[in-house]
Amino acid sequence: MKTSVSQRAPRLVALLALALATLSVSNLSAQNATVTTVPVGAVGVTIAAGTGTSRALSTVSFPLVEQAVISGKATGIITGVTASTLSNSTAGWTAGQLSTAAAPCLIQITSGSASGRTFLVSTTTASTATTVTLDAEEAGLVDLTTLGISTGVDTYRVLACDTLSSIFGTPTSTGVLGAATNQSANGDIVLILNSGSYRSYYYNTTSSQWARVGPNTGSNNVAIRPDAMVIYNRLKNTALGLTLTGEVPSVARKATVKKSGLTVLANGWPAGLTLATSGIQNSTGWTKGAAATSDTVQLLIGTSYQKFYHNGTNWKRVGPNTTSDNVAIPVGSGVIISKLGSTAGSIALSQALPYSL
Repeated sequence: MKTSVSQRAPRLVALLALALATLSVSNLSAQNATVTTVPVGAVGVTIAAGTGTSRALSTVSFPLVEQAVISGKATGIITGVTASTLSNSTAGWTAGQLSTAAAPCLIQITSGSASGRTFLVSTTTASTATTVTLDAEEAGLVDLTTLGISTGVDTYRVLACDTLSSIFGTPTSTGVLGAATNQSANGDIVLILNSGSYRSYYYNTTSSQWARVGPNTGSNNVAIRPDAMVIYNRLKNTALGLTLTGEVPSVARKATVKKSGLTVLANGWPAGLTLATSGIQNSTGWTKGAAATSDTVQLLIGTSYQKFYHNGTNWKRVGPNTTSDNVAIPVGSGVIISKLGSTAGSIALSQALPYSL
């Protein structure tokens, strides 16, 4: 579903008569199918039912993408780079359009050594006719001048970025369970990692908007990247069935992973991965060895989180130490990465397309 950047409609719509109690996803196409054009379609996501008095957890990600519908060039050649800005001298964008809070944008590098890097465009520093500025959190993790971007050669693509509102809609449109002001305990809660800590959000039925738990600040416009993952705490005693529309990702990705602390990383493809095929263990600086001294990932499996480390040969589950290379990272889910130490900055986790286009 392509929608205008100035007023994007929800890309997720309710599916009726679903009674599944676990996260399930229907693939857009066969995992290894070969096609000649980039497929456009839908992926179904089912969020586990709570009981009405206790919550069920689902880790949820949204792997399909949309090219932004904007004035000027949605694709083009990068002509200028600073630590936190990218420019195209002939872009012809409408000033501020790529920084609209209700319809945030992503800029993806599509060629060269930085191909697959995708950045959220700032909504506080307005875009100009030729230049976009990175979101402050991302600018604190990545210096664009260090990525080997070749000006006048390398290319970009502007993608639309979803928000809490465009993804999850309202109780009427999608079936999320809302709650009155300061009564978030009576509604569904969505957790999003921000600057190393989780923030909780609920649909405030008093103000008819998504709000942050605690300060109750309006949060409809909180960005949800296609390579991120959210944790959905469902209280209502029915499963929440949703459908996402868009394009299959067509560029091998380089995901941003913090050098220390937590990173939530989606399975960014409409195809299943395993721990072994995720390539996480091959990322720069990944610490391997004994469980107590290794970087780890957590997956929500069934109703509980399980933690895994890599011993240099295989993935192992912390505790029983069972070999876990084939543990699945399903479509529409993801992992929580925990890296040891206190080093600032980030590395790029490279992942090839798990299908042929």
